[in-house]
Amino acid sequence: MASLTARVSVYLVSITVIGFGVAAMVAADLGVAPNDVLNTGIGETFGIGVGTAAWITGVIAMALAWALGRRPRIATVLGSVIVGFSINGGLALLPEPTVLAPRIALLAIGLVVIWAGITGVVATDVGAGPLELVMLAFMDRGLGIRWVRWGIELTLLLLGLALGGAAGVGTVIFAFGTGPVLALTLPRASRRLGTHLTQATAV
Repeated sequence: MASLTARVSVYLVSITVIGFGVAAMVAADLGVAPNDVLNTGIGETFGIGVGTAAWITGVIAMALAWALGRRPRIATVLGSVIVGFSINGGLALLPEPTVLAPRIALLAIGLVVIWAGITGVVATDVGAGPLELVMLAFMDRGLGIRWVRWGIELTLLLLGLALGGAAGVGTVIFAFGTGPVLALTLPRASRRLGTHLTQATAV
């Protein structure tokens, strides 16, 4: 197994990359990941940054997971803070094109960057994110991973839509593409880091 220092380094880079990927999808304005539909909806409703909204939903998710018996680890809290900063920072730096071609390019970049970041975060086995903690807490009660994950994402999507979140074609691509992509990338990344994830293709 890779050293803890190496895995933590990969984790920190990956979690930062995820934030920039989210920012790219928001700037593309073609739809974001289901959980970010809620964050954009909160940002739009209350006039705050998407990264700031991600902090709020992260705290709520961690509190729920803790109440269900899954205590957040330091990496969970740190990761949530870093993602919020990188989303807000990315949105401050990225352009917001109005022409379709560059918007599609931003969407594609955002998707690839987020998938790479998720692969790195999960493969390091340093600590689950807030939503993953909620998922694991429900799984502890005997529910299957796919049903729990679909239920969480559908709930977040519906709440986000009710608040006017940024759903679109990017949301659909993320929802249906993430599983197959991670099925390819996670086993390779976990083998390289020596973490030997037992359910890499199902996360």
